[in-house]
Amino acid sequence: MQTWKIYTRREDPVSHVNNFEKQTNLQGVKDNVCCRIFPGTLSDISQQWFFKLDPGTITYWDTFVRLFYSQFFPTRIPLAELNELVDIKQGLNEPLKDYVQRFMQEDARSKMVSDEGKLMANKAGIQIKGPIWTDLRRKTIYSTRELLDQADEFIKLEEAIRRADQANQAGTSTTVPTKDNGAPNQNQNQITNSNGNENNNGQKSGKRNNNSNGGNN
Repeated sequence: MQTWKIYTRREDPVSHVNNFEKQTNLQGVKDNVCCRIFPGTLSDISQQWFFKLDPGTITYWDTFVRLFYSQFFPTRIPLAELNELVDIKQGLNEPLKDYVQRFMQEDARSKMVSDEGKLMANKAGIQIKGPIWTDLRRKTIYSTRELLDQADEFIKLEEAIRRADQANQAGTSTTVPTKDNGAPNQNQNQITNSNGNENNNGQKSGKRNNNSNGGNN
């Protein structure tokens, strides 16, 4: 039977969430099930906050985590800075590179947020069901640096796919001109052959003229 670490308000809330996610990811637990399990990892005192929430407040795991941090995050860390990072989300068609740049720009202003907080916020902002999101669900990332290294691989892949698409589009529009300006087409071959035959005929005609002239002499 699975045993969970209990949060008693003396522990770091980010570490508690990270440990919980590591265990649920290894077991393939879905987000909606996480929302049901997580309250069981809270002590009786901590659960009082959960039971005071209005029904329907928690609909997604990310929402649950944000509310949990808002309630229990240490006062020595400016909560507003963490909330600002958590609010950064990757757009539906936004390239991963653009999202990471936006996040890192905001991250540069968040001097007091721990690396665990930044890691949580960065992962939460990645588009759900995207390629890197799926990959992160199968792996355990321990630091923001490790996450950025992983993102860099997907950014390179996205850019390679975009360049290939642009090349295909350019190739489609210039196929005909390139072919005409490149190797000779069939009509050009026919002209060359025709000229060749004319030259050969000219040479043969010259020989006949020489022979006729010789005969006259």
